[in-house]
Amino acid sequence: MLITDSQRTALQTLIELTAHERALRFEYDNPKRAEELQELISRHKELGEKRTEAAAVVDSHQQTIAEATRLIEAQRSTIEKKTAELNDGTGLTSRDMVHLQEEIAGHESRVSELEESQLEEMEKLEAAEDELAALDERIADVTASGKEVQTAVKDRKAELRELIAESESAESGPRSEMPQQLLSAFDANVRQGGPGAALLNGPNCQACGQEIGGAAWHEMIGADVNETYECEECEAVLLRRS
Repeated sequence: MLITDSQRTALQTLIELTAHERALRFEYDNPKRAEELQELISRHKELGEKRTEAAAVVDSHQQTIAEATRLIEAQRSTIEKKTAELNDGTGLTSRDMVHLQEEIAGHESRVSELEESQLEEMEKLEAAEDELAALDERIADVTASGKEVQTAVKDRKAELRELIAESESAESGPRSEMPQQLLSAFDANVRQGGPGAALLNGPNCQACGQEIGGAAWHEMIGADVNETYECEECEAVLLRRS
């Protein structure tokens, strides 16, 4: 189909706008920081799992300390009771008093063991709580980074929507100048994922790369520069570069 100079200009403008719009839509569907956001999400999940484990360790130490406290209190209660019996002395023989003293000493020794064990658990608890606090801090940092990237992606998508709308609006002028048959072929190729149309720099379709036969190419060279063609492979509208 032979077109006019103004239609040629309109087609070239439409090619540029469509290419620009495709780039915008590609970025919209594949945000530049999407991979970064996904990495942050994965990192947050990983840290969350580590925090669950660390919290379980803290809880275990706390339970062990609580149990030691309960045992110590029970031992001390027994010591108080036995000491009261010893101090009262009613009905006790010398052997009974010696036995009570030994029993009290045994309970006191057990208290010392429990307190030492409890102290070790407290030290372990402190280390575990420090690790948990460090994980909480790292999670907070990742969460903040994730929110920042998420907001940036959201804002960029909003910007891209506006740019796409502007590009679509800018197409109305050149589209109105093009012949309907040519415009239909252009739109059909776009729907198939193509550029709609392409300018030929040589004997190859600039839309799909298909080689144009020698005879056909020489015929194109000899024809009017405003003559349009259709690629036999991808059906894109072709126009020889002037």
